[in-house]
Amino acid sequence: MVETIDQAGSQAMTAKTTATDVKAGRPSKREHFWDALRAALMLLGIPYHTALAYRPGREWIVSSGEGLSVFTYLAEFIHLFRMPAFFLIAGYFAALLLARRAPTEWLRGRFQRLGVPLVVSLATLVPILNLACELSNFALAEALASWRHNSATSGGYWVRHLWFLIVLLYCCVAATLIVQQWPRLRQALVPQRIDDWMAQRFHIVFLASTTLLALWQAIAIELFYKAGLATNLPQQILRIDELIGFAPYFILGCILARAPRTLERMGCFSPVIAVIAVVSSCTSLWFLDDFWPPLGRFVATFAAMAISQMIIAGAKRVGDKPSPIVQRTVAASFVIYLFHLPIIAILVDLGQHLALPTMAKALGVMLLSLLLSYGAFRIAERSPLLAFLYNGDVAKARTG
Repeated sequence: MVETIDQAGSQAMTAKTTATDVKAGRPSKREHFWDALRAALMLLGIPYHTALAYRPGREWIVSSGEGLSVFTYLAEFIHLFRMPAFFLIAGYFAALLLARRAPTEWLRGRFQRLGVPLVVSLATLVPILNLACELSNFALAEALASWRHNSATSGGYWVRHLWFLIVLLYCCVAATLIVQQWPRLRQALVPQRIDDWMAQRFHIVFLASTTLLALWQAIAIELFYKAGLATNLPQQILRIDELIGFAPYFILGCILARAPRTLERMGCFSPVIAVIAVVSSCTSLWFLDDFWPPLGRFVATFAAMAISQMIIAGAKRVGDKPSPIVQRTVAASFVIYLFHLPIIAILVDLGQHLALPTMAKALGVMLLSLLLSYGAFRIAERSPLLAFLYNGDVAKARTG
């Protein structure tokens, strides 16, 4: 017999599905750390993109003209786990919400919440970002010429840091189609005997699933590039390679949401997984560009999975309680993400003309980007129209 989320008594959006609660059918406590962790991963875009700008000897979309080696490793370390963990959490939330809302209603909400800010940001923020990047490399006349040329010819020039919204919408559409085709999946839990087996052998299951995922990352993405698909439409605009890479994490998050006992183990600190995280991360950072790309993706997957498990366990331990500051950060995180990169590009460009140590510039860019992006959120939340356009906030738009 297939268990369901309603039978398990999971009432809150982010329910704490312990084995006792599931068996007893009791409503369970809201787990606040999932929202906090998702917001933190969004905010990590600020140090990540700032670090990219200050890597020595490496080109990026905006030129700082200087750099420190520490930023190369900082950027690579954040890159190892940030988006894998984000898509895992996105899958977790998708599975929970699909159990409570009609699939078409949920998908409509996803397009309002994600699609509207995506389109508006492509039309307003990305052109400003691109112009700031061009001005960091060229004089005004040359920068404008390059900006016009790339705007007309490069798909990736338009997408920039918003690619993850495209991939996330793909995953949401796929999830909706699947539960419409097989309605029982909307609330189905992993059978208890399988869930118990996975929880009891968590490390074996973790290693096996990570190995399969690593093989997928190494082979599937390489085949995409070998097929010559890294061109304007499939790669730069549609981001099919990113879909290939991150859809498995989304699927894994969906499964975890439906396997309460295994999810409980996922939230517990594990010395074994901590060792895997350290070894795989250090290996990825030590060899960096010297890895054969498929091997590099294979090792990086172990780092992504292990660090994701560690930060979930850490967030559950320290952040599983309501906090006004955390709630405010969660509310602001999406708008901060949309605005932070254009602001970083402008600040990095301006920083070229300041006689300050590189570390001071980079730290200043991070802090100012956070403050100014939060200021953009403050402005947007005061206007129903802006709240809808940049945060997908339909409620404010209707009441406004």
